[in-house]
Amino acid sequence: MFLIPKNWTSFQHYKDRAPPWIKLHKGLLDDSAFQRLPVASRALAPMLWLLASEEKDGAFCGDAAELAFRLRQSEEEITSALKPLIDNGFFILVRDASKPLADCVQLAVPETEESRGRDRVETESGFASFWSAYPKKKAKDDAK
Repeated sequence: MFLIPKNWTSFQHYKDRAPPWIKLHKGLLDDSAFQRLPVASRALAPMLWLLASEEKDGAFCGDAAELAFRLRQSEEEITSALKPLIDNGFFILVRDASKPLADCVQLAVPETEESRGRDRVETESGFASFWSAYPKKKAKDDAK
């Protein structure tokens, strides 16, 4: 999974490179949503912005173990401080498209010659019920 800071372009002065610094706006002082975050989340946010500055698009690895190593904190501290930042939209969680969101559970049964014949009979009997209730007895082949 990857994280991207909200409004990442507003943190970047240079658009074509990854500078070793970020802009930190004093507007955060008056951002009530940011100020309502837990202190640990407010302390973590600038560290995550610095990690984002390493990448041109601002997307960085959001794995708790990786962040714990890079920021020299425990995974529990990272996880508990990161959740409010994501929940309140300060960071956008982007899942890796190459990994499935859930395990594959296939409920379908492979089609066989026998099942095709059975399906055709069920379809024909279903159509017969429909046709008997259909008020306009016109264009039966088209309706079928």
